[in-house]
Amino acid sequence: MASRVQPMIDSGTLTFSIESRLLRELGERLVKEPEVAVLELIKNAYDADALLCSLDYDAGASITVADDGHGMTLDDFTTKWMRIGTSSRASSTYSDKYCRLITGEKGIGRLAVRFLGRALQLETVADDAARGVRTRLTAEFDWPSFDRREDLGKVDVPYELFEADEATPTGTKLVVTQLRAETDQLELKSVRTGSIGMLTPLGPLFRTTMDSSAAEIADKLSDPGFVLSIRTGDDDPSDVAAEILDAFVLKAKLSLRGDRVRLRVFPRGSRKPRLKIVDTYPNDIRKLDADIRFFPRRHGTFTGLTVDGRRAQGWVTENHGVAVFDRRFRVAPYGNPGDDWLQLQADAARNRRDPRSSLADKHFPMSRAVRAAPGQNWMIRLPQSAQLIGLVELEGRRIEQSDRDRHGEGLVAAADREGFVKNSAFEQLWDLVRGAVEAIAYADRQMQIEEEEAERTRREKELQEETRAAIAEIQANPDIATPDKARIVSMLSRTARLSLEQQETARERERQLEVMSLLGIVAGFMTHEFGIAIQELEAAHKDLLAMARRSPKAYESTAARFADHIDKLREFVTYSSGYIRGSRSMPPKPYAVKPRLRQVKRIFGSYAHQRDIAVEISVESDITAPPVPVSLYNGVALNLYTNALKAVAARASTPGGRIAFRAWNDERWHWLEVSDTGIDIPAALRERVFDPLVTTTQSRPDPLGSGMGLGLALVRRGVAAFGGKVEIVEPPGGFATCIRVRLPLTSKESRK
Repeated sequence: MASRVQPMIDSGTLTFSIESRLLRELGERLVKEPEVAVLELIKNAYDADALLCSLDYDAGASITVADDGHGMTLDDFTTKWMRIGTSSRASSTYSDKYCRLITGEKGIGRLAVRFLGRALQLETVADDAARGVRTRLTAEFDWPSFDRREDLGKVDVPYELFEADEATPTGTKLVVTQLRAETDQLELKSVRTGSIGMLTPLGPLFRTTMDSSAAEIADKLSDPGFVLSIRTGDDDPSDVAAEILDAFVLKAKLSLRGDRVRLRVFPRGSRKPRLKIVDTYPNDIRKLDADIRFFPRRHGTFTGLTVDGRRAQGWVTENHGVAVFDRRFRVAPYGNPGDDWLQLQADAARNRRDPRSSLADKHFPMSRAVRAAPGQNWMIRLPQSAQLIGLVELEGRRIEQSDRDRHGEGLVAAADREGFVKNSAFEQLWDLVRGAVEAIAYADRQMQIEEEEAERTRREKELQEETRAAIAEIQANPDIATPDKARIVSMLSRTARLSLEQQETARERERQLEVMSLLGIVAGFMTHEFGIAIQELEAAHKDLLAMARRSPKAYESTAARFADHIDKLREFVTYSSGYIRGSRSMPPKPYAVKPRLRQVKRIFGSYAHQRDIAVEISVESDITAPPVPVSLYNGVALNLYTNALKAVAARASTPGGRIAFRAWNDERWHWLEVSDTGIDIPAALRERVFDPLVTTTQSRPDPLGSGMGLGLALVRRGVAAFGGKVEIVEPPGGFATCIRVRLPLTSKESRK
């Protein structure tokens, strides 16, 4: 049976309709944090070629973002702002005026204001070429009312368009009110940090040299820079770039008027200059202003900023250099990346020790003694370009022919417009600016010397207080024999008196006894010397044997004892040679801990047995050592073991004693503990025992000796070199002292 054709009821075309709540949902999906939303609005200002963007945050009430960019005409507002998903940004990579790389995308700015609050007032001023006038457009957005409409295309946004006076600056202002609860915790530090990439130091530095505003130089620079000013409540606004620039360690201010030069170097936070020079300087430049700021890579340089310190340091690195502006035009290549017009990198590469500028030679000359002393020679610490941000403003000119004999040519641009002609005026410019940098180096070294002296004084006072406390604790300890108390007290008093003199010696000794020389340099020296001694002893032993054959009763027993001592020395040399070889190489595969500790125990087994000292090793057989040289692990364990033996032997009140080795691994770390029942380490000494030349070992005649005070210092240094830590911890029950070592189970290379 043939099917019957159904009659058509209707036909035509349909368009998609978009519910208004889509704006809210897109905003919440694409912008999840208020900081991100605010940054999108700041990016819009940057893309609009603004020189200044201000953020005014009144918590719980409003967020205002205003800029002095090119603004929007009515056509821009209609086709870009009011069109969701516009491709206007995608079609343009750079901004119109300053050719900035576009940072905003996908129209997120409109969704950002929807995310931040329920109401928006928009005001924008722009030059409308089609109308031939400057216009001011205002519009209001009531987002909740939009949500109630089913079709976004039928939402009405009221606006008004006015003709604006030419004196009205262009730009856009967004006032977001009825803020969402998420904005109560707006983290402005994240906003500042996130904006760093858009900021340049030009605007703030121009204001410091000639009281110029960024707007005054706008038409004369390819890009005068972008300034972000943030105000919270009634606080004064803060310029983010200026805040980073104000984190300088030292700042040099240089000015030249006629033949009068003035140079001042200021420490951060001080209105009083650290160094001041006012002098006569015959020149062909006549007028110059400079502001040069020094940002060394030191701990604390960017502490306390409202931006992330690491990002601030990166910003300095990206914007570094001493730039030169001639009548507000940037003169290339001075201050460009890779440029070394002040010869700072070249002098550092040659390790130059003498200043170059006439200002340094005249006003802070370097003596021969200072030149020869690396700790005082400030030229060795000459700031590098990557540590400097500076700006020099001047007015290059050609003096009339009739005045050339009297004034020279002045600063003259090269024919290819790359820099100035290398004439006398340029040499004077170089000399003055180089002198400012050398003045920074001089002042910085003087400050460091003073700080080091103040630190030495502080440490000396602290040492004296610790020494008094340690002496009192030692004298009150009944477990320390009276002779040992006298010895330790004498040692502490002597250490306190000689502390300052010993510090440099100790630092030098630490530098010489490098990480892998944990007892290695000592062992190497002893191995060499003992090897020579063994040869001499073997020769003497041959003579003894010859004499014993002639007179057995007189020499036979002596020759036997002599042979026994030679064998022990040879065994030591063999062990030390193996240690030295092992200190230079990493183990090819994991090695077990328990055999290492058993070997360490055997070395001084007779010593412990004779003194009734029990030595326990609590380690599972399958525990492997961390990836460190075998000699390092052995050296650490041996040093801690001998310290424990001496501490137990020195205990006056109780015969015998115990020493316990424990070792285990967890997911990240290998742990080694050595506990003993000897004399406790006083609390005041628990950090100082890790300092070089500090020893608390007893002084009575003993096969282990009294120690040099280097063992624990080397243990800490060696362990730290492999990412580990050594510390004195609360001992297990029944023990007096416990030293714990922690080493990572993965090597540094594998952790990179």
